[in-house]
Amino acid sequence: MMQISNIKLNFSIVGTDTHVGKTVVSLLLMKYLYQQGYQPQYLKPIQTGCQTPRDPDSDAHFIYQHTPNLRHCNPDDSVIYCFKPAKAPLFAARNMNTKIEINYLKQQIQLRFQENHPVVLEAVGGLMVPINEKTLFIELCINTIPILVARAGLGTINHTLLSIAALANCNITPAGIILSNPLSVSKEMIQENVEAIELFSGIRVMGILDKIENFDHVSDKYLNIFHNIL
Repeated sequence: MMQISNIKLNFSIVGTDTHVGKTVVSLLLMKYLYQQGYQPQYLKPIQTGCQTPRDPDSDAHFIYQHTPNLRHCNPDDSVIYCFKPAKAPLFAARNMNTKIEINYLKQQIQLRFQENHPVVLEAVGGLMVPINEKTLFIELCINTIPILVARAGLGTINHTLLSIAALANCNITPAGIILSNPLSVSKEMIQENVEAIELFSGIRVMGILDKIENFDHVSDKYLNIFHNIL
């Protein structure tokens, strides 16, 4: 497919909590954008829980390993701050006797946003995770197209509606919601969750993401979740 230029599509993959499937959704969006002829850039502004972005536990490592166009590239290019403690950035940085310079972080993000390629920015934890003593992660979602990732099971109505309310408080409207379902929640519960979330938020649920066995060969049914966002 012909390469598309002059693109200003900056996505943020945000979650209702940690371990809800943000990295998998980021990978699927990267694959979809490549499929559509774009050259997307993955960005994990802050990574915690690993020594370097090249570690097997790193989200950037996972994205690069399963994206053919990036497989031989350096995951360091996608991470601005990396901390070994698996904690909120404020405390992970503190444990390593350093701190996150928010102006530098925002500057680096904006530099990537100004490039001529879409950016897929993956959040760290949930929206209200503290970066430093004055800044929550949600501030980094401004000027992006957020996609909210939530669990498919019990409790997700509350967490999802609260996350949407937090975004609305910052005048941010997500493009949609993806429910992650690796534990095979019943269809009835998923349908009820979708109904309640859409009814009370007015935001559409883009799709349900079941467990994926092979991240190198992903079904088009998952990639097509994104077909209305471009």
